[in-house]
Amino acid sequence: MTEHGKILIVDDNEPLRSSLMRNLGRAGYSCSCAEDGLEAIAKLREVEFDVVLSDLLMPKMDGLALLDAIKEENLDVVPVILSGHNQISQAVEAIKRGAFDFIQKPTDANSVCVTVTKALKHREIKRHARAMSDLAWQWQATFDASPDMMVVLKDDQRILLVNNAMVERLGCSREDLLDRQCHEALCRDDHPLEDCPFMHDFQDVEDGSFRFSQQQWGGYCEINRASQDENSGAGHGCMYVIRDITARKRVGDELREARGRAERLIDSISSILICLDNEGEITHWNATAEECLGLCADDVIGKSIPESGITWRSDDIEAALASCLSEKQPQRVDDIRFVRPDIQEGFLSLTINPIMTAEGTLTGMLILGRDVTGEKFMETQLAQSQKLEGIGQLAAGIAHEINTPMQYIGDNIAFLGESFANLAQLVQKYNQILAKISKGQVTAQDISELEATVSEMDVEYLIEEIPNAIGQSIEGIERVTKIVRAMRDFSHPGVEEKSAIDINNAIESSITVCRNEWKYVADLETAYDNSLPPVPCLPGELNQVILNLIINAAHAIGSKADGKSEAKGTITVSTRRNGDKVEIAIRDTGCGIPEKCQARIFEPFFTTKDVGKGTGQGLAIARSVIVEKHDGQITFETEEGKGTTFTVTLPLVVAGPDQEASQQDSIQRELANV
Repeated sequence: MTEHGKILIVDDNEPLRSSLMRNLGRAGYSCSCAEDGLEAIAKLREVEFDVVLSDLLMPKMDGLALLDAIKEENLDVVPVILSGHNQISQAVEAIKRGAFDFIQKPTDANSVCVTVTKALKHREIKRHARAMSDLAWQWQATFDASPDMMVVLKDDQRILLVNNAMVERLGCSREDLLDRQCHEALCRDDHPLEDCPFMHDFQDVEDGSFRFSQQQWGGYCEINRASQDENSGAGHGCMYVIRDITARKRVGDELREARGRAERLIDSISSILICLDNEGEITHWNATAEECLGLCADDVIGKSIPESGITWRSDDIEAALASCLSEKQPQRVDDIRFVRPDIQEGFLSLTINPIMTAEGTLTGMLILGRDVTGEKFMETQLAQSQKLEGIGQLAAGIAHEINTPMQYIGDNIAFLGESFANLAQLVQKYNQILAKISKGQVTAQDISELEATVSEMDVEYLIEEIPNAIGQSIEGIERVTKIVRAMRDFSHPGVEEKSAIDINNAIESSITVCRNEWKYVADLETAYDNSLPPVPCLPGELNQVILNLIINAAHAIGSKADGKSEAKGTITVSTRRNGDKVEIAIRDTGCGIPEKCQARIFEPFFTTKDVGKGTGQGLAIARSVIVEKHDGQITFETEEGKGTTFTVTLPLVVAGPDQEASQQDSIQRELANV
């Protein structure tokens, strides 16, 4: 049997309790019992009951006291009083104290069940009423606590309710607004009735939101409307929620203006500027990128770099993008080959910067780049002209270096020519004597003439000197060949890609080319590490660096001597391996670098030499070649009056795109603001 409710029976008469429990149990109720009010209160505190059937007169706590306790403790139960005394006053008192009904004893099962059923319905009604009361309170509290203005209109557009925010905004009392026509009360001073946003919304627009400018309220507002369901029986009215969006609109206007400034800034930048989001899709593509890469912004926005159709060396770009994404550090990629809009090949220099929030979250990447094709061409031409200029400056010395061996080669060849003529004459004499011997016609006079010829030619001298002349000539030829080979290696235009070379041989070529610059002022010593592996470099440009450093060392030694001493200085060139790098050290015993000049020696056009004796480009080019093109280092140690050591450090492994410390902070801030 299904249980219809939980009943607590309270009576000090045990037979009556049992009878009630039995009858109510048959009717489907779950029953418990207590002997008096104290026991009943204890059970009500522990278990939730729906109805209490209580006797009026009981020991310890009677029925009226039980009613008071139920009310005082706010117990959710419906009390019904049972009494054998037929007194109206007792029934009235019980009802006053909270009893739902009063049943006269003796009772029959049917009347008790009917009363319990009514009590259960009453309890359900009370619960619904309490829930509705709670909802009404919550709604009213929310309505009045909302910072948004709220107004409820009747179906005739008169004001039914307004919240505190609306009252405060309008600066009037609630009573001044209630039951007034909404346009008259809220906005009649601002516009006529036909332009009232409430009227327009009520007639033509479905539930939702719209914006309007309400100057009377001092700003911009957003209105949301909810209509009363016409089937609810409560009439056809509306509730409006009016939110002041003046500040939001101002911020939106400022953001649009900031975005416009950022777009103008981006378009005014002469560099290529490409922005990517954290998914790698292009979000910005400025005018310079369009012009340089030949692609319109509309064609690439929303695509990834590989999908954009840029014709360039993509492997290096994708590797740099991946490194920037993983390391969150700037990446630089130089000399990227690409196809220009004129179908000619060009070169780009790119820097890929991470775009970070203040919390360190990566939100995208910024690619800045320049078309360095012209610069690359000029750089190549300048490097070659620098080489040729250096060769021109060394031409007299090189000519002297070649002239010396050529002189004794010429003398030796002349000697060999004369010796050959004499020996040919002697051989002819021998042949004549041999012919006469074969015929038996040799005379003493023939023998005397032969001996005279041998004595006159000094054959022993020729036999001794001819090999020496040949050896000296070969040595001279080798020396000239070495100079020519060194000149060829030094003046070669070079290659664009690094190649692994024997660094010691490269240094020897530079030493040979500039020998005439140092041999009169210094002894040059070498200390090569012959176990060095091949070093990846740009040979022609590295030769130029070594040549400049050796010539500078010779000039420093010459400046120190300045004709006051005949003693030579010393230039020491050494190589060694240091981990995954190779070090080239060029040490001299010259005058050293003045302290005031040390911070500027790598600046372009800075020189300590007299006018006409130096352009100030040598060390600047050396630093550019070693640091920017070889990812290496060039450092120096110096002491005035004692000498200087320049150390060139080159990596043995070609590095990937290196990091660039400087970032375009101002541009990133603008983009971050957008």
